[in-house]
Amino acid sequence: MSSDARAFFESIARRYDRAYALDARVSRERMTRVLAELPPRARILDLGVGTGRELSALQDADHDVVGLDVSPTMLAACARRARPIRLVEADFWAPLPFDDASFDAVLALHGTLAHPPSPSAYAALASELARVLVSDGVLVAEVPSHPWLERIGAAGGEASEDRRVTRTGPDACIYDDLVVGASIEAFVPDDARWPELLGASFDVRVEAQGASERLVVARRVHAR
Repeated sequence: MSSDARAFFESIARRYDRAYALDARVSRERMTRVLAELPPRARILDLGVGTGRELSALQDADHDVVGLDVSPTMLAACARRARPIRLVEADFWAPLPFDDASFDAVLALHGTLAHPPSPSAYAALASELARVLVSDGVLVAEVPSHPWLERIGAAGGEASEDRRVTRTGPDACIYDDLVVGASIEAFVPDDARWPELLGASFDVRVEAQGASERLVVARRVHAR
């Protein structure tokens, strides 16, 4: 993750739960779908754990979660939750600070994977995820969809009172938080690109999730 991305998430951290939280019903529906992809009582690495909005659902399902995030302010908020977990401040686009086969599953929710330092960074991340997952482990990611990006481009952008999204290229957009005056670039590959980005270590499935996102489920394949 670039220093610009770290700065963006630091800048929105104190308003994140208030301004970025999903509707409670939508959140429950999405987490039900995520939970269905996980093995029972799994050791889970939550990439971009943020303030830990999804933790209660994971803990209620008896999963053991480690949270990783690049923003110390987000992690401080997460640490104040009623059922704290192990938290690690790190950039997941760099080598992960965990032993081989440490986890049964990795989560990357709420568009966490949309902000690589470059598109080529996915190959290094996929290699690290394959290393820290057990041989039949799974990555579950929520990512912005390419049809959503195309709609934004056709409409000349998407804006609300406090946010604006502008398409900047075939697979890219800029997201502006107008309250804090911070911006971040997002990379939005189409569905067919995800197997290529995650490489031969994963069997990848991509499914629609609402009007603007996809659910990417990448299962670790056994070494041949």
